[in-house]
Amino acid sequence: MDPEKKIVLAPGYLLERIADEVVVYHPTRTTSLYLNETGALIWGLCDGNRSTADIIGILSELYPDSSEQIAAQVEDMIRRLAENSIAAFED
Repeated sequence: MDPEKKIVLAPGYLLERIADEVVVYHPTRTTSLYLNETGALIWGLCDGNRSTADIIGILSELYPDSSEQIAAQVEDMIRRLAENSIAAFED
């Protein structure tokens, strides 16, 4: 994973909060992914203008006490999104 490549979400995916869960899904596909609050925040930052490094920087500024864990969490979440074809890296 190149931390400098911008992350683009696949079109048509929606994020919905159901009770205490957050799910990303596509209305016509069988792909869905359950997220925690951190995952939902990361998903929201994947706007096609930010890279993994950008997202890590933003979250590290917002949560300085958790900066050591943030990089691993962001990389893991983006990897999961890419593995499920929900997000991709720009070429």
